Amino acid sequence: MQQQAPHSAPPPNASGNIVITSDTKDERALPAKTGFFSRATVFGPVERDHGDLPLLAMSFVTGMVDGASFRNWGMFIGMQTGNTVILGLSTAGLPANPHVWLTTLVSILTFLLGAFCTFRLSRIIAPDGPHRNRFWTSMLFLVQALLILLSAALATPSHLIPQEPGGTSRTTKDTPSVLQNIRIVSLIPPLAFQSGVQIATSRLLGFNELPVNVLTSTYCDLMGDAKLMATNNVRRNRRVASVVLLLIGSIVGGWLMRSEGGLMSVLWLSGGIKFVVAGAVFALLPALKEIPK
Repeated sequence: MQQQAPHSAPPPNASGNIVITSDTKDERALPAKTGFFSRATVFGPVERDHGDLPLLAMSFVTGMVDGASFRNWGMFIGMQTGNTVILGLSTAGLPANPHVWLTTLVSILTFLLGAFCTFRLSRIIAPDGPHRNRFWTSMLFLVQALLILLSAALATPSHLIPQEPGGTSRTTKDTPSVLQNIRIVSLIPPLAFQSGVQIATSRLLGFNELPVNVLTSTYCDLMGDAKLMATNNVRRNRRVASVVLLLIGSIVGGWLMRSEGGLMSVLWLSGGIKFVVAGAVFALLPALKEIPK
C-alpha cells in the first residue's frame, strides 16, 4: 500500500476551510530555538490544541450581549435566525415596535458584512488559516473587543442612546419611549459586525462544533453524536460547554441589566473579556515549533 507523504496538506472541508488535525505534521513549523519576540514568532504559526478556549469565552459574551439587546430593543445581535423571524413578523406589525424592521435588518446586514470581511481578509492575510499567523489570530479577537468597547462608550453618556434604565426590579415596567426612538439603531452596527467576525473566526479556526452565536445546530449535533455518552469525547465536551457558557452569559447579562450599571455594564464587561482574550491569544498560544531531535 502506498503511504501518504508525511507533510501532505489535509483536505479542505465543505466550506473550503482547511481542517487541521492534531496528528498533522507541519513542514512550516518554526525552529525550536526561535525567540518569542522574533518576527517569525509574531507572524508565525501557533498550536491549535487550546484554540477552543477563546471561542468558549465568546459563547459567554454572546449570551450577555444578545440578552441585553433583546431586553432593550426586542431583537438580537448574534442570533440572526431570531432576527429573521422577527423581521418577518414585522410585516404584520408584530411586535408592537415601530422600528423593529429596521433594527433587525441592520443587524442582519452588518452581521453579514462582518463575516464577509473576515473571510475575505483572512484569505489574503492567512490563506491557510489564522493559526498560521499569530498576529492575525489575535487581531480577529481584538477587532471584536474594540467594536464592543466603542458601543460601550456610546452607551455610557446619559440620554445619548435610548436604553432601559438600570436599578430595576422584576415588577418594573418597560419604558415605551426606548423602542420608539430611532437612535436605538446606532449601537447595532458595531455590535452585529463584531458578531459576524466572531462566528467567521470560529469557522476559520476549524472549530465548527463551536458556532459561538447559535445553539440550534449544537443541540442537533449533540443528539446525533454516536459517542454522546463516551468518556472521552472532546467535541461533545466543547458543545456542552458552549451551551452552558451561553446560558450563564445570558443570566449574568440579565442581572447586570437589573443593576445600576444597566446596558453599559454589560457592554464594558463584554468588551473587556474580548480584549483580555485577544491579549491571551497573542501571548499564551504556544508557537508551532519543530521537535528537537
